[in-house]
Amino acid sequence: MAQFEYTMGKDVDLRAEWEKTLDDPGLRSNGILRTMYAAMDLIYGKNRELEKFMVIELLARYPYWAWETGSYLRLSRQYTKTRFPDKVDSDLAWHHIEMGRRSQDNEQWHLFILDELMRQRGIKRKFIKHFLLPRLLAWSYYYLTRLMYRIKPELSFDMNARFESHAEHEYAKAVVDHPQWEEEKIDSSYFEFYPRMDTMADLFRRISLDERDHKHESWEEYERITGRAFTP
Repeated sequence: MAQFEYTMGKDVDLRAEWEKTLDDPGLRSNGILRTMYAAMDLIYGKNRELEKFMVIELLARYPYWAWETGSYLRLSRQYTKTRFPDKVDSDLAWHHIEMGRRSQDNEQWHLFILDELMRQRGIKRKFIKHFLLPRLLAWSYYYLTRLMYRIKPELSFDMNARFESHAEHEYAKAVVDHPQWEEEKIDSSYFEFYPRMDTMADLFRRISLDERDHKHESWEEYERITGRAFTP
């Protein structure tokens, strides 16, 4: 039985869940994540605006991709040996593949919607903000999580839980920073695939909840594979 209550695909009180996030202190970030956040603040500013969330979503997909590709490589190694593979190891790899696929798809819908909202607002793409820095961060984050997952998978799940906790709170705080979003109506062609939200505030509340679910999933997986309690 899951330790946490998950919200994806459920009809929830977005405002009540948003207030829970604001009351929660969140997880501590490690030195790697703090350095990454500092770089983002330096380039995008400390304000919580769409451009910064685009980068958060770009990065958020990479641990899940690393789990998926890393698990496929593990399966390839297991099924190309002279002895038959152990089903427990194969089942674990497949579990991480499914986790990776499901989560990176969710993060991708966030990215699509935010990009469309930026386009609707006439925000112009710039070389450093939208080309150079995102690619450098994405490349570094992907290979770091691939290395962690290859050597010691629990390190990857631990760091991802902390990254998603940060994202959860950034989305929640952005609604506080922009009270006008409560009345700002939005529309996106990607609501064909993602729950339709009427206002900018509710969209950010819903995405914040998605990130909370990702945090909890990584948290539970860390505990499942290590047998140890997660340290917030």
